[in-house]
Amino acid sequence: MKLYGHIWSTNTRKTLATLAEKKQEAEFRPLALPKGEHRSPEHLALHPFAKVPVLEDGDFVLYETRAINAYLDKTLPGPSLVPTNARELARMDQWTNVADAYFVPFVMPVIMELLFRPYLGGERNDEAVAAGREGMQPALDQLDRALAKSEYVAGTSFSLGDIHWMPYVEYLVHIGDAESIAGRKHLAAWWERVSARDSWRKVARTGPQPYEKAA
Repeated sequence: MKLYGHIWSTNTRKTLATLAEKKQEAEFRPLALPKGEHRSPEHLALHPFAKVPVLEDGDFVLYETRAINAYLDKTLPGPSLVPTNARELARMDQWTNVADAYFVPFVMPVIMELLFRPYLGGERNDEAVAAGREGMQPALDQLDRALAKSEYVAGTSFSLGDIHWMPYVEYLVHIGDAESIAGRKHLAAWWERVSARDSWRKVARTGPQPYEKAA
């Protein structure tokens, strides 16, 4: 298997975490996103929308992170990362959708401006940071309430739903928004549990970390 992506990409990190949970590896093919390598003809032949990651498994090419991670979970050996209980499966899907609809649109501008702007160039957009910080609070509040009743996003077991949230929380912790997590005790306890997993430690150690250099 080959995985095309960028180590700082939140979606690439989700797939790397999924592989690590399954104790498997793929040949990593890095793409320099700031240089536009994801828009090259070669990459567009794999992903027509010029995004990462892309998984290549023999003659099977797959893009979109959720599809990739579900495929890896289904085809690779190891404990399942998808609940078999119908209600927990529904909860996993619910919280994955909550992240995409009500959290990611707000948290990503914060991450982009505070973490990646020094590498991308240009002036930091503090208005986008302020709006993002304000907009992401309701989703974090609701997740904190849900985690008061269960150990993981889906319920009793670690799942792809947890992995879906983890890269964003990691970056929030490292860009000075740690209080967004620490100030919510159930969310903070969840982060302590999931970030201590061997799989995530492996992902967190992979490649240079942007927050080690970012101003």
